[in-house]
Amino acid sequence: MTSPQPERPSLFDLSFTTFITPTVVRVLYILLIAFGAVGWLFLVIGGFSSSAGTGIAAIILGGLWFVVLLFLWRVFLELTMVIFRINDNIEKMANRPQ
Repeated sequence: MTSPQPERPSLFDLSFTTFITPTVVRVLYILLIAFGAVGWLFLVIGGFSSSAGTGIAAIILGGLWFVVLLFLWRVFLELTMVIFRINDNIEKMANRPQ
C-alpha cells in the first residue's frame, strides 16, 4: 500500500487548491539579496569611477539603502507568509470534526 503523496503546487492548477507562493518565497528572497548586492556593487563601481568621494558615499549610502530595502522586502514576504499560514489554520479549523 502506498502512502498518499502531498499535493504539489502547480502553475497550471486553475482551481487554486494549492499555492505556489510559499514554495518560492525563499528563492525570491535569495534573488532579491543577490540582485540588490549586484546593484550596490555597480553603484559603488560607478561612484569610484566618478571620484573617490562619490565612491565612498556610494558605499555608505548605498549600503544603508540596500539594508532598508532588504528589510522592507523581508517584512512584505513575512506578511505574505502570515496570510498563507492563516489560510492553512482556517482550513484545519473547517475540516476539524465538530
